[in-house]
Amino acid sequence: MAEKNRKAKAGVPRTEVFALRLDPKLKYLAEIAARKQRRSLANFVEWAIEEALKGVPLAAADINGNKPTVANVATQLWALDEPERLKNLATHYPELLSYDEQLVWRVICEHSTFNSRTNRISRFAEEEEFFDAKLVRACWPEIKAFALEGGALEKLNEAICFHDQIPF
Repeated sequence: MAEKNRKAKAGVPRTEVFALRLDPKLKYLAEIAARKQRRSLANFVEWAIEEALKGVPLAAADINGNKPTVANVATQLWALDEPERLKNLATHYPELLSYDEQLVWRVICEHSTFNSRTNRISRFAEEEEFFDAKLVRACWPEIKAFALEGGALEKLNEAICFHDQIPF
C-alpha cells in the first residue's frame, strides 16, 4: 500500500526498488563507508555501482587503446521503453542478450511485419533502423507473450493488424 501512495518530490527522479542480500560483514563495512561519505547505505550502494560500471569493459580496445565500458556506452544503450533498450543492446552487443531477450529478439527479427528489409538476424548489427519501432512498441505485450509464454501466433497477428491500421 505504501508503495502506491509514494510520490516523487519535485525535481527528484524516481528510483527503482531493488532487494539486495549482503554478507553481514560486507553490509557493516558498507555502512561504515556510507557514514564516512555522509550517505545513506542505499545511496552508497548506488554510488558504488556507478563507480563499478566505469571499470567493466564491454568490448576489446579500439585502435586508440580505448575500451568501451558500461558507463561509456550508457547513453547508447539506455532508452525509456523496453523495446528500444532491447534493440539498442541487440544492435550493439548481441552477445550480452539474456536467453529471454534472445527469444523476444528472434520474434521481432523473424516476423516480416516488424522487419521490412531483411529476415537475416546476422545483418541486424549493420542496420540501425530495421524494424517499425512504433509497431513493436504497440505490440510489445503480445510479442513477449508469444516469445516467452508460448502465446498464440494468431493473437500476435491480430495485435499487429489492429495496431498497423492505427495512424500513430
